[in-house]
Amino acid sequence: MSSHSPNQTHSMGAPFKFTDANLATYQEYLTRYDDVESALLPVLHLVQEQIKWLPQEAIEYVSVLMNIPEIKIKEVISFYDMFYDVPVGRNMVHVCTNITCSMFGGREIYAGLLKHFDTDYLTPTRDGRISLQKMECLGACEMAPCMRINNDYVGPVDLADAINKLEELP
Repeated sequence: MSSHSPNQTHSMGAPFKFTDANLATYQEYLTRYDDVESALLPVLHLVQEQIKWLPQEAIEYVSVLMNIPEIKIKEVISFYDMFYDVPVGRNMVHVCTNITCSMFGGREIYAGLLKHFDTDYLTPTRDGRISLQKMECLGACEMAPCMRINNDYVGPVDLADAINKLEELP
C-alpha cells in the first residue's frame, strides 16, 4: 500500500498515463523533432490538456517515456507560467497586469476578482470552476484592460464586466 500526500495526487487517483489517442499524438510529435528533448514542451501541453495540471505522477511518466531526468522536466515547468504544478480550476482566467492594462485598471481588476471569488493565485474557487492567474502580458494591448478566459481574449473590461463573464462559466 502506497501513501501519497494530498499535494502529490492528481484528479484521476491512479498513476498517470496517456490515453491511447494522446499516446498516438505523442508518437507523432516525436517525428517533428530531431531529438526527443525538443518535443518536451508540446508533450507537457498534452499532459496538461489531459488532466489540467502536471502532478508528480505525470512528471515521472514523462521522464520514463522520454528518458529525460525529472529535474530537467521540473525546471521547464517552473520556468514557464503556462504549466501548472498545482491543481487548477476547470476554467483558467489570465488577467493582464502589464503597464498598458495596469494603466486602465488591470491590477485592480485582478485584485477585485480574487476578492469577489474568495480565492488566491491559481487556487481553484470552492466550486472548482475558476483559477485566476495574473499575467505579465497577454499581448493584446489594443483590448486593455484585458483577460483571457481559457483560450478566448476578452476586453476591454472593467471589474463588473469581468465578474459577469466569469459568473457565466460552467
